[in-house]
Amino acid sequence: MEQVLKQILDADPGKNPSWLNDCRTYVENLAKKAPEKFDEAFRRWRELYSSAHSQLKEANRGSESHGIPSKARRRYRALAKQAEAQILILEDGRSKFSSDFFTYRYLATEGFLPGYNFPRLPLYAYVPGDGQKGTFLSRSRFFGISEFGPGNVIYHEGRAYRVVKAKLPLGHAGERGKRLHGEDIHLCSSCGACHEKEYERCHVCNKSLADKDLVKGTLIINSVEAISAERITANDEERVRRGYEIQTVFSWPENSSGQYQVDEADFLSNGKLLFTLQYANGAQIRRINKGLKRRKDKKVYGFNINPESGWWVSAEDEKQGDITNPEKVRPERIVPIVQERKNALLLKFNDPSRLSIEAKATIQHALLRGIEVIYQLEQGEVLGEPLPSREIRRTILIYEATEGGAGVLKRLIEDKEAISRVAKAAMKLMHFDDIEQKVNEIGLGQEIVSRDLEEAANGDGCVHGCYRCLLSYYNQPDHEIIERNHPEVVQFLFGLATGELVTKSAETESEGGNEIKLKWLQQFSGESLPVPDNSPIKILGFEFEFSWSKFFVAATTDSITDETRNEIEKQGWRIVRLPQNPQQGVPQDLVKELKGL
Repeated sequence: MEQVLKQILDADPGKNPSWLNDCRTYVENLAKKAPEKFDEAFRRWRELYSSAHSQLKEANRGSESHGIPSKARRRYRALAKQAEAQILILEDGRSKFSSDFFTYRYLATEGFLPGYNFPRLPLYAYVPGDGQKGTFLSRSRFFGISEFGPGNVIYHEGRAYRVVKAKLPLGHAGERGKRLHGEDIHLCSSCGACHEKEYERCHVCNKSLADKDLVKGTLIINSVEAISAERITANDEERVRRGYEIQTVFSWPENSSGQYQVDEADFLSNGKLLFTLQYANGAQIRRINKGLKRRKDKKVYGFNINPESGWWVSAEDEKQGDITNPEKVRPERIVPIVQERKNALLLKFNDPSRLSIEAKATIQHALLRGIEVIYQLEQGEVLGEPLPSREIRRTILIYEATEGGAGVLKRLIEDKEAISRVAKAAMKLMHFDDIEQKVNEIGLGQEIVSRDLEEAANGDGCVHGCYRCLLSYYNQPDHEIIERNHPEVVQFLFGLATGELVTKSAETESEGGNEIKLKWLQQFSGESLPVPDNSPIKILGFEFEFSWSKFFVAATTDSITDETRNEIEKQGWRIVRLPQNPQQGVPQDLVKELKGL
């Protein structure tokens, strides 16, 4: 295996992936963890099997009780038949409608074997069908969290089914009188990053987590169960149409030493910072189902569930039609959540408050469409989410939705011309002609606004946006606010087309950091400035390469947001941004601060 891996790396003249340090170490760790991963791959099957057996046991016990009504007895017998059908599918590995539990296909869906065209780590929903004929439906987790949401209606083989039960994971099923083992997560209100533990500052944007959004009792849902719904009322259809409040959050991966594995870069246009980029292989993306959009109290998240059986329990404002709870157990409130590892790129606007929500939404979808064109991707292979929410868009999270990843997001942070090409392709899709000419004019100092392009685009028949340019199935919630002719959009995209990417990955810093620091020290000496402190200083979690603690002055070549700068300056420090190239000279602001001019 080591020899094959080396041959593959030798055939590619580029540098090794960030997750691969040494071939031998990687292969040895892979071999050592193989038995553990093989065992972990069957955890889902064991959960389904255990749940089916528990349902069969409880149904038999209930049907054998004396003095229960005939309707309840029939209900218990129906549950027993459904449990037997599930056990048959899981043990046999085959069914008339599904083969998801055929051994090789199952291991592929669980990620142990190559996936090919099988959905990786799907969300399962068992539907009973006619008689004893049942089947497991599978959806990707990010879509299944809403399609298989509590009380939702599923249409399959010409029949309607209602989701009534969640298969509780092993170790989470509550014993009588005990609570479910849900986990609390902390969400950054600035960038939407997720933290499993309570921290003072966000690990992504370094903002204070004092006003974080706390989501209590999250529980990973892998499988659900539905029952036949003979009567679907207009109220049910309206509830389904309005849907759930789904929020996407993320967190960066950590290495064995606890350091975050993130590549960073700035994108500058005419010396102005447009946005900061952060890229990570295998970022943890989570989707949270906070509840129905129409719920009365928006601050109350999640759904009521029977902690012993997993049945969703109706609330006063969440009536689920004909769902009945066969047991009288005090319900718990949990927040369904799913998670996956994806390659992800975070775009952080330098000053999001200066852009309207229409501009930020249009920029997001323009970049996604440009990526699809440049790298020849199908729609849906790369998806984007505004964070921390659709109402407050400060960042854009772009992730590779296909299994294994399309491998294009890393190019956006490694290839300095990639984003410019993406921006040009996006503007061509938006029906603007002579883009190259306009870009050259901007290079000569001419300012381009949307009215300069209206004449070229008028004859196309597209006003705000169309399915030939920015509209698609995946961005339907934003159709009303997409505005391709918005002046802020045109200015921003042309800034991307004419700007430059300045990388600042850890590898680049380790290779050239000492040399750059030496050049800056020479520049400081040439200006007769005091010698900076021996070591960098960290203020409110932000590290500055150069500091003069005697003068309360710090300088950095990294980008820093206005909010972070204001918070640090409230501590009495004066912050100066240095150019990336020391040959551009020492900023006069720094000279004035240190010389007292």
